[in-house]
This record gives sequence, C-alpha cells and structure tokens, in this order.
Amino acid sequence: MAELIFYFDRNFGKRFPEALVHIRPPFAVEYHHSKKNNFAQGMHDDKWLEICGKNGWIAFSHDRKFHAIDVEAIAIKQHNVGAFYLPGASEPRWYKLCYLVKAYPKIIDAIKKTKKPFIYRLHPSLRLERIKLP
Repeated sequence: MAELIFYFDRNFGKRFPEALVHIRPPFAVEYHHSKKNNFAQGMHDDKWLEICGKNGWIAFSHDRKFHAIDVEAIAIKQHNVGAFYLPGASEPRWYKLCYLVKAYPKIIDAIKKTKKPFIYRLHPSLRLERIKLP
C-alpha cells in the first residue's frame, strides 16, 4: 500500500491535526488550515474533496452529510475519494484522538479492503458502518 495520507477538513481546526503531526503517526497528515495547503476558509467541500481524490488522500470529517448532499456525493464518486466520518465534533481533542487511535486498525482494514470511492461512519462504539453513496 502506498504512503497513507489522512486529510482532516476544516471542522477539525488546526490544533488536532497539528497534535497528530507531533506524535508522528504511521500516516502523513494534511489538513485544511495548514500553511502548506493554504485552502480558503470558505472553500466548498466539493473543491477540497477533488484535491483529496487527485492526491489519494483519505478524507476525515465530523460532517456526516456528504452522502446526502448531491454536490459532495458526486465529488466523492467523481474524484474517487475514500472518506470517514469521525465522531466527537463537540468533544475535546483528546476524545477525538482516542476515537482515531482506537479505531485505527479497523480504518486501515477498511481502506485495504474497500475499493474507492467509499464513506464509512465511525460510531462512538468504534463500529464502522459503510455509508451507501447515491
């Protein structure tokens, strides 16, 4: 498997992905607010999903609606994106990190076994649910 790059959308802010970078996970970290990417704050989801697809990044979001909004669902399919909905949007960063670390083996297994495009929802119980794209 090629180098894994996880992209964290703007609703993660910059502190969560920057904390991940500092602990040197077994994947590269990209995120919306990084100086390297310099994405506009109001960038539409379909635009950054296109960038994820072109770069082979796995997208992470707290939004659990990409499959329900035509523009985003089309972008995921058209640009061959793999995406995960991570729980903990209103929780402290520590709990978000716990969800990601505890579910990491399941996330990797899903990435290896599932042909893109795909979306999975990680539940707080750490159960992964495959979300059907329209």
